[in-house]
Amino acid sequence: MILFNLHTTGIHYTDEIVEWVVLRKNRTGTEKIREGTHPIPEGFFEQEDAPLFPVDVLEHNQKNFCGIVTISLPSSRLLMRVLELPSVDPLELAGMVELQADQLFPFSADQLTLSYEVLHQTEEHSRVLVVAAPRKVVDQLGDLFKEKNIYIRSLDAEILAWWSLLTAHREIPTEGRVLVILEEYTEFSIIVVNDGVPICFRSLELFHNFTDPAVMAEIIEEIRYTLLSLETEYGHNADAQTEIWSKAEFPAELIKMLEDFSPRGVNLHDLGALPSLSEGLALRSTDRGRHHVELVPHEWVELQRRRQIMKVSAIASVAVLCIWLAVISIAGTVFAFKSASYNRVQKEAVRYAGPARAAQDARAEKESLEKYAARSHSALECLREITLLLPGDLKINSFSYSKGKSITLSGSGTDSGPVYAYFKKLGKSDLFKGIKNEKSDKVRRENRPEDFSVSILLPSTALEKKP
Repeated sequence: MILFNLHTTGIHYTDEIVEWVVLRKNRTGTEKIREGTHPIPEGFFEQEDAPLFPVDVLEHNQKNFCGIVTISLPSSRLLMRVLELPSVDPLELAGMVELQADQLFPFSADQLTLSYEVLHQTEEHSRVLVVAAPRKVVDQLGDLFKEKNIYIRSLDAEILAWWSLLTAHREIPTEGRVLVILEEYTEFSIIVVNDGVPICFRSLELFHNFTDPAVMAEIIEEIRYTLLSLETEYGHNADAQTEIWSKAEFPAELIKMLEDFSPRGVNLHDLGALPSLSEGLALRSTDRGRHHVELVPHEWVELQRRRQIMKVSAIASVAVLCIWLAVISIAGTVFAFKSASYNRVQKEAVRYAGPARAAQDARAEKESLEKYAARSHSALECLREITLLLPGDLKINSFSYSKGKSITLSGSGTDSGPVYAYFKKLGKSDLFKGIKNEKSDKVRRENRPEDFSVSILLPSTALEKKP
């Protein structure tokens, strides 16, 4: 499932223009969001040591490019062969293609970028188009785009982009032998189709000039030779037809020549009726689910992957740094605010410290006066309570009073029973907090009284309860 928009930019160039289109693929499908063309300076490709691509014309439009950038290569710069191979695992099939390429192409592996595309496949048989491009051409094209800060992510064959557009619009007969001729500025190629599946791709770029009858005769000879060479592998087919797709006016004389080996006739079509080739390139690149020719070297892909990782890492680092700075800024602001508040409170405390101490001293003096002025537990009240509770047969000998603490009482009696009864009454009195250190000593001599002593606890004042 596609969760985000995927953008692809297709760029196609001819002798006269550079055209480009940007497609966006999402969950609902693929849509074209913008496109454009730009003329190539007159005589650009005719100058000595002319570059492979007029990158200067991209300066006006490169800001519109986004996503995967895919470029087309004309058939004249490619080596193409169709192979019949057994249907095997894709990795094994790629290995078989590499082995066959060593025998097919007169160049070493380090001089080419090699790719392939499965044209048709059954359980036992695979028809595969092998495409190779000179590494020197690919590197030069990549360097030209890098100068403008554009990184090529995909390199495709121009003829395959046209073929994809033709098949997508069901413009190719699916029965018998069909010769498809494509003529558009830099592209002049033929595709031989057998029952709807190509069996040969070939460029006729060297014969692009139709003004010379000798050139047209040579074109016919090359086509005749190509068809004849295919008969050894695919058999002779006398009931063939020719489909011509051209943007320019196609010579009537050349059409007549083609009728000689086209018993089912020659049909002429306007190549401009199809979508632009740049759109076809972008569509092929967007359709990543099916393998197609990819001539970009692996190290380019790895380099762009690293650049993307570095870009994402840089963005993430900047984001983290911004968050960190924001946190530091907020923390600094909070600290400054709290420091200012603390300093303000401290100044207020210093200002009110003197009056506060004076108020505390006055409060202590007031409470001290209240303590000693209170009559609820005065010595007189306590003595009155002690006297009221004292039985008639006991006698008080001494009375020691400590304000807010205790009363030490001693006396004598005739027997211990009244003494302990007196102790209980004192302990239950609402005026006192309790008693302790009860003591009764009886001197075992005749006609001598029993002495006793007790400490009576007094309730503490409010001032004494505070630390």
